[in-house]
Amino acid sequence: SIKWGIRHFNLSTSAQRMNGTYYLLKEADRCNNLSHVYVELYFYYMVSEKNNLDGDIDPIESGVSFNWRNTDYMHFSLNKLQYMTTMTDVEKYPDVFLGFSRYRSHLDDWKYVETLVERKINSEDKKYQYHYEWEDGTGYDEYQPRGRWYSSRVCPGEERIYGQDRSLVEDPMAESSKGYLRKVVSYCQAREIPITLFISPVYELQLISAEHYDNYLNQVREIAEEYDVDIYDFNLARGEYFPIQDIKYFRDVGHLNSAGADLYTEFFYKIMSGDATENQMYFFDTYEQKLAHAEPEVYGIYYRDEALEEEGDSLHRNMFIASNRDEGMEYKIVMIPEDDREQYILQDFSENKTFLVDNDEHGTCMITYRMKAVPDTVQTIEITY
Repeated sequence: SIKWGIRHFNLSTSAQRMNGTYYLLKEADRCNNLSHVYVELYFYYMVSEKNNLDGDIDPIESGVSFNWRNTDYMHFSLNKLQYMTTMTDVEKYPDVFLGFSRYRSHLDDWKYVETLVERKINSEDKKYQYHYEWEDGTGYDEYQPRGRWYSSRVCPGEERIYGQDRSLVEDPMAESSKGYLRKVVSYCQAREIPITLFISPVYELQLISAEHYDNYLNQVREIAEEYDVDIYDFNLARGEYFPIQDIKYFRDVGHLNSAGADLYTEFFYKIMSGDATENQMYFFDTYEQKLAHAEPEVYGIYYRDEALEEEGDSLHRNMFIASNRDEGMEYKIVMIPEDDREQYILQDFSENKTFLVDNDEHGTCMITYRMKAVPDTVQTIEITY
């Protein structure tokens, strides 16, 4: 890092769970002299997945394939073996310890084998070269030098409708996540390595759809207070200091794009190089407080997999409007099907935030909203469904 004058290494991996964070930290410490550790605590992989068929699934169990992608590239060590045994139950160890076992279902799938071989012998794959232009004109993704994943893509309209499979009601953090977070902090403190916890910003639609985000944040803060370490949630940053909540800064609802990353990097440095007490001025105390201070806005719509209802001969999906007001805001919903049917008004101005849509219908949902106390000031958002 030019600004900090020290070398930084990013140990984040795809869909990383807390057991991965712990064992990758130990691996890094085994080979380096660590001066400070920063641990990101994105809620999505800290809580259980809600699944209709299997019930709640622990994040470590649901992330076994993401964990073995880490161990596949680790040098043999006791730390690696310990990591591998935490990924899943004993009956699934063959997939963890024996790479070929994972793909046994493809043994007679010659098309799969042919496609895989073609990709593996491609020079771009060998050189970690990748560049993809999105056909909808929203930008591109590519690998850059030193392992950087770069995306200029701006979140398109069809991703303003979000299928949420996490719920943050009543103590949402999984016990496994809490346990490994404590292990991570204890490990650093036992070795006198300073540690800071933080949460990167995601688009408001994802947090609102998870509902009761402060429940998760309170659990993180309890652990931070238990070990007397700093915690910064950049989702609570005040807009006048960090105006990140604009769709132009997001690749999708859960990831910043390059423009958002540049803005975040500057603010992250400002906070991490500042004084913890003085930093409090840049953040709201709670997520609920932040939403109340924001200008009235609709960020999109969301649904949950279990929210399907029979109506006549078809299934309808229960949709929810993601806005930053629980009351006092009215919504007019106009549906514009993509087939030959004419557009229709599903709901005239009302405070109701839920509505049913035919699960087989596709088109554009146009939501016009206003504050009930100021009926002449309206705004509109269009969402592809």
